[in-house]
Order: sequence, then structure tokens, then C-alpha cells
Amino acid sequence: MNLTVSKKRLICTAAMLIFSVGLVAVNLDLFTYYGWLDEAKLSFVLAMLLIGCYAQSVRVEMPKWLNGIWMIASFLILPYLMVYIVEYFGGQDAAELPENLFWLNYFWCQVVYLLLFALTNHYRISIVAGSVFCYLVGGINYHILLFRGSPLQLTDVMAVGTAADVVSNYVITMNSALLLTGSVTFFAVCLACVADFRLKRRHWYDFVGTVVLLAYLFVSVGYFYEDDTWKENSLVINFWNPLQGYEDYGTSLSLAMAGKYLRPEKPADYSASHAEEIMLAAVEASEAAKEEADKAAAQPLPEPDETSEPEDAVTAAAGQPKDAAVSVEKPNIIAIMNESYADLRIHGDFKTSVPVMSYFDSLQENTIRGNVAVSVLGGGTCNSEFEFLTGLTTAFLPNGVMAYQQYIGNETPSMASILKDQGYRAIAFHPGKPDSWRRNSVYPYFGFEEFLTEEDIENPQYMRGAYVTDSSNYKEVIRLFEEKEDDEKLFLFNVTIQNHGGYQLDTVGIPKWVSLMGKYGHFNETEQYLSLMHASDNALRELISYFEKVDEPTMIVFFGDHQPSVEGDFIAALKGKPLSELNLEEVQSRYIAPFFIWANYDIEEAYYENISVNYLSTLAMETAGVELPAYNQYLAQLYDTLPMINALGYADHNGTYYYHTDETELTEAIEEYKIVQYNYLFGGMNRLDDYYTVKQEATE
Repeated sequence: MNLTVSKKRLICTAAMLIFSVGLVAVNLDLFTYYGWLDEAKLSFVLAMLLIGCYAQSVRVEMPKWLNGIWMIASFLILPYLMVYIVEYFGGQDAAELPENLFWLNYFWCQVVYLLLFALTNHYRISIVAGSVFCYLVGGINYHILLFRGSPLQLTDVMAVGTAADVVSNYVITMNSALLLTGSVTFFAVCLACVADFRLKRRHWYDFVGTVVLLAYLFVSVGYFYEDDTWKENSLVINFWNPLQGYEDYGTSLSLAMAGKYLRPEKPADYSASHAEEIMLAAVEASEAAKEEADKAAAQPLPEPDETSEPEDAVTAAAGQPKDAAVSVEKPNIIAIMNESYADLRIHGDFKTSVPVMSYFDSLQENTIRGNVAVSVLGGGTCNSEFEFLTGLTTAFLPNGVMAYQQYIGNETPSMASILKDQGYRAIAFHPGKPDSWRRNSVYPYFGFEEFLTEEDIENPQYMRGAYVTDSSNYKEVIRLFEEKEDDEKLFLFNVTIQNHGGYQLDTVGIPKWVSLMGKYGHFNETEQYLSLMHASDNALRELISYFEKVDEPTMIVFFGDHQPSVEGDFIAALKGKPLSELNLEEVQSRYIAPFFIWANYDIEEAYYENISVNYLSTLAMETAGVELPAYNQYLAQLYDTLPMINALGYADHNGTYYYHTDETELTEAIEEYKIVQYNYLFGGMNRLDDYYTVKQEATE
């Protein structure tokens, strides 16, 4: 083994040493604890830096066999070290991870090094760049945890421009954790770089080696994403609480797991032009229907047949409402998605000590109402609002995905942007934490101009000591309405929080307790939930009573996001069978919530037996008489064919339910919907933006 020193190497080493020592000197206060210098930490950092610089001050010429072993050892040891460093940044010890999960984290760190080596064919570049990459991932995750309390996610990486804007609002400073881990990484990299490997790809076997390495990476990564691998290692993404998921699985593995849900498979017949053809056909059909309606309106009405049965005033044929007699232009639109708002009577009759939804039941005049099918049960609120605001369905997304977490990383058309283009002021309001379900990031992408949260409410009232009451929530809605300009049209999207699970919390703040009566006995969680619903009903009365007295035309769109997670035994008792024995229609009944569209002016009443939430915003905008983009005209036409679709399956107008694997006469319409949705969500540069927005001339 020969050691040689060159002027160039000495200059580079001196520069590294000066920079390293200077970095420590500038941040010397970080090693001061209660006025005393932490000599152990300082000595450790300086030792790592000095030894690292010394290792690079000379060129080591090792025997070929030793050089090879050194390289292989570096590729094996460095990923191991980086797992510990990345987890240290995340606030935990990698040694506490289960053995299989530790090695999966190790695998993903090693993939970084091997991929760089395969692409560059340069040992030192791959070692340095791989270590810097892993260190940066850990460091960025560390600061994101400090800034927002939730870990780094792939959606943050995809929205790097927005992340840069956000970071500019924070002060990033050096600390002892960064210096300690940085010095260890520096030392390890310098030690690894003692070995040398520079081989130009001049021979065929050099390329074969590269191809073999890339093939290994491709196959092993593909194997990781197989469902069997996930089952074998019990891998499940915690979409609701990512921080808990990172603690359970480790940072590197959690980031890699999210890659499984980056985007669904592209439809077989997808192309932007095909999506355009589908929507154009719907626009033409819509225009033809309007022409027919105008002609029919110009004809004299026939004399009524006294022998015929009158049409049910609240039930429209095929679930479709009769033409609404909209007499106003651009009413204010207040859309309220009420947390866990559901009518459990859909599962069977039961008696309570006091009526639970008496005011909701009384809403008939100037009201469109019915059942709305959602894709989640007991949680996953963001998916219901995603489907409502965009008209998209999670039926075409990977199972278990939360769209806000995975797919919304740039400007995305929505009900908010459609109405904003037509002169509305678009505001979102949720009396909870701003970063819940990434709403603070997603809402601006949807076109909302302002997002208000619990922090913006003056003297909020709480129920169960945890959640802002519906009554307090609606007072804020009214305040926002009263503060708008007289000539301003308001679109307000409000997500409530009062009825949030679980239902074992304190009863403080619940004004009236509802008890189950009769043969079903007492289910404590269900009774707490029903008591919350009773309070919601009273708050709803307060809200509607206010807007009944408002002169300015206003429409309220109200729906539940999902049914609550109460005792399964109660639902089974209502069904008369164990939940495991429910058929598809009975299972789907657990994914139904009530809805209504009410106006303080004349609209035609109607009842929808079954409509899925992805159509609800289109129905609301139709009823309001605003201009619809081609996409929403397409959805209106699609409803006539496919009235309900959710993550579990779909249904026709006869009320027959199907699984997504069933081939039916509706399959073609579903495949076309997939094509349109793929363009909407994943079209990129080829997204047909003009079809998802209202053209400017249409709004003037």
C-alpha cells in the first residue's frame, strides 16, 4: 500500500479543514449547555472532521483486491449508517425498528448508492452523492417536522416549488444535531473515498455489468411493490397520521411506500384526444337537450288529464329532478360538509328518547334532498370533499389512497375555481387544524382565495372538550357572509368537526343526551353519536332560520362525509345479521349519507334516492344556474347513465349494485370516465384545461 501527497490534494484538504473548523466556530454556542462547554460533543465533531480531512490528504494506492473489498464494504456499510442518521433526524433510534423493517429501510438507502453507481460508473461520485442525498432527506424531514409537525412526504417532493416558497418564510439555523450527524457522515464518506475506481465503459462487458446492476435494481424494487411483499411484512400506509406511520416503519421505508400510490395505472385507451372526444359528445348532447327543452317550453301546455295519477312532487323520474325554476342569477353558494353526518335509520328502525333529526326531516320546500353515496366509512373525510369539489371518484384510485395526500401538488380545477372564474369569492373554512389532510396546501391549489380555521374563530364553543360545535361553526359562516361586500357573490365551503369520532369522549358540552329505547338496548358509542346528531340538528335549524330572513339569494348545499364508526353490533342488530354476512347492497348502505340543497328562493323540489358525491357539486351548480364547464356538462350526462359510483362499486337507476369487476352495460361509461379522470388528474402538459374551466367570454 503506497501513500502519496500532491499539492492539489493538500490544497483541497486545507480548504475542507478551514471550512469545517470555521463551521464549528461560528456555531460554537451550540455546544454550550447552561453556560458550560460540552467538550465531549465538540471533541467528537472536531475528531470526525480532522480524521476525515486527514484521510483525504493523501492518495492511497491499495492492492487491487483490497481496493475491491474496500469498495464493497463501503457500499454495504454506508447505507447501514445512513439508516441510523435518517432515523436520528426523525427523532427515533433505528435499532428499535423491527428487524424486517430495518432491513427494508436499509434496502432503500442502498438503492440510492447502487443506482448512482450504475448511472455514473464512478465510485466516489456515487458514494458522495448517495450520502449527501440520504443526509438531505433526513435533514429536510427534520426541519419539516419542526415547522409543521408532520413528516416529509413524496407530495412535498413533487411540489418542490411551493416547498421553496414555504421554506422562505422560516429561519433555518444550524444546530448540534446537524453538526453531529454531518460530521459522522463526512468522516464515513472520506474514509470510503480512500478506495479508488475509475473505469470508462469501453468494453462490452462493462456495459453488461451496468445492465445487470440496473436489472437487479429494477427487479428488486418491483418485488418490493408486489402486494405479497406488503402482506408478508404487514405494510399499511397510515394516511390519517403519517407521523405515526414513520415512527412505525422508518423514514426511508415510509417514503418508498408512498411511491406505490403515486398514480393509478393509465387506462388502456387513454389519450388526451380521446378524453376530449368524450367531453365534446356530452356538450353536444347537453346543447341538444336544451334546444328540445326550449321548444317544449314554447308549446302550449296540454289540458291536465283528471284521470291520471299526479307525479310525486318530491321524487323525480330515474332520480333526476325536474327542471328547476331558477329565478335568480348567481346566488351565494354555501356548501357544508358535516363531519360524520349520517342517518342510521337507513339500516333499520329504532326508537330514541328524543327525535334526532326532526328539523332535517322537515326540510321540504325549496329543497332538493336524498341519499348521497361516498367512498369512506368512519374516516377519510378528505376523500369525500375531494370527490365533491372535483367531480372525480376515488373508485379509480389505488385502494386506501387519500387523494389530498398523494395527488394534489399543483393547481387543480375544482368547484372553487369554476365559481371564482364567474365572479365568486371562494373561501374555505374548517374549525380544526390548518394542516389536517394538507388542506392548507390543497385549498390554494383548488382556487380558494382564503382558508380559515379554528384559529380564526373568536371565542369558539367546544363539545366533548375537543371539537368546535356546529352552532359555533355556523355562527362563523354567518359572520363571513355578513362581512362580504354587498355586490360580492360568495362561495363558501365549510367542513365541520363537531361529530368527529371517537365516541367515547367526555360528554361535556352535549346539551341533550339521546338514549336508545326498546329492544336494541344501550350502545354507549351510538348514543353519544346520536346525541351529537341531535345537537347538529338544532344548529342546522339556527343556520337555515337565519338565511330564511336574508333577502340576498342564497343556496345551501349540505351533506355528510361518511357514516360514523360506532359499535358494529348495533348495525348488525338493525340489519338482523352479522356484518360479515351482508350482501353488496347492504354493505353499500353503510356508505350512504343524507344531503340537501336548500335555497331561500324558489327552486323545484326533488328527491334523489341514490347519487354519488362526485355528482353533487355539478347538481348544485346546475341548480344555481351558473355556467358549467364541458367537464361538468359531461358529469351531468354521465349521471343519467351511471347515477352512483364509489370505491366499493357502482349502481344503475334500478338500484342494482355491482362490483367494479363486474362487466355490465355500464362498463363502457365507466371506462370513459376513467379516461376523462386520468386527463384531469394526471394529464400534465396535456391536461385539457379549457374543458375544466369556464371560458372567459361565457362569464362576461
